[in-house]
Amino acid sequence: MTSQLIVHQIPGAWGLPTVGPFSLKLEAYLRITGIPYQAVIDATPFKGPKRKLPWIEHEGRTIGDSGFIIEYLEQRFGCDPNAGLSAAERAVALALRRLIEENLYWVLVYDRWMVETNWPVTRAVVLGMIPAPLRAVIAPIARRGVRRQLAGHGIGLHSPQEIHAIGRRDIGAIADILGDKPYLMGDTPTEIDAVAYGLLANIVLVPIESPVKDAALGRKNLVDFVERIRARYFAAAP
Repeated sequence: MTSQLIVHQIPGAWGLPTVGPFSLKLEAYLRITGIPYQAVIDATPFKGPKRKLPWIEHEGRTIGDSGFIIEYLEQRFGCDPNAGLSAAERAVALALRRLIEENLYWVLVYDRWMVETNWPVTRAVVLGMIPAPLRAVIAPIARRGVRRQLAGHGIGLHSPQEIHAIGRRDIGAIADILGDKPYLMGDTPTEIDAVAYGLLANIVLVPIESPVKDAALGRKNLVDFVERIRARYFAAAP
């Protein structure tokens, strides 16, 4: 049994340590709080307790889902970057997290997996650690699975134009909440900044083309926010 925190995550690319929004969220959270960890890249998510990435190993426990992982870390390490927030601010942060993780995330998934010009770029990174012969078999199966997930969520039932309109509205809402503040809830980074960075960096810093990316690049405060987090927490290895 190891006492070291081991974080299993999706491979990195395009200057990001991981191209999974939830994996990058968790890394950002760990760097904001200063909790030491070791990152491990997994070719597939199937070893995790929820068969998704990220997941962690710590003191004989395995925990999946970035939200539950953060709850565990707060309890185990006594860290709470939200400690300075009021009850109303915590509620706003939670609502914003739902917008990012339960809505805008699926727009990102659509752009990566379903847009034909983006699919080869996604496939090369997300499935790149799988041997080529096996990757040729797995890739179409994985893509069909993602298509079913998008339909089950509901966003996959819309036209591309409708999906991108949804994404642009979400981007606009995040930018408006940020305003001229350095971080989403004020002068100090909190958990919601890790959440937002995990997704926004995976939109504005990657070679995936989308009207949603164009909308994000058109909001200077969002571009500056991504660069602010990246420069402060990701300029050097943890």
